[in-house]
Amino acid sequence: MANSNSEKMQEQITLSRRMFIAGCFGLPWLWICNVLYFRAKVFQPLVFLDYWPGHVPPPRADQEGNNDQEQSVEEQLNRMELKKWVKRSTLGAFVAMGAFIAWIITFQTNKEFFGYNWLVVDETEASQSGW
Repeated sequence: MANSNSEKMQEQITLSRRMFIAGCFGLPWLWICNVLYFRAKVFQPLVFLDYWPGHVPPPRADQEGNNDQEQSVEEQLNRMELKKWVKRSTLGAFVAMGAFIAWIITFQTNKEFFGYNWLVVDETEASQSGW
């Protein structure tokens, strides 16, 4: 049982690391998917997502009947490794979303300075560029 649990945790770590690396190669939405998929194992339960206000929050996914003293060192290291990749994805998602929102605000507030030709290629430019 412990071996299969360790193998499952290694697969989760590998998936989390691959999603982080894929996010670095231009797919930052994978960082958001990574955080949402593994949030129950890394972060605390969230109100309105995991439980309703006034109700008892569910136990964290990594604490289902296990105390920290009962967990082996390997399990704790695996949890720390998973937490590392999910937290990196969280930081990357916040940076990417911040840059995207900053670009939208800059473009929307200064769109008259960008001009029409910035968005559309006219016929003279098309013949020169070959597009």
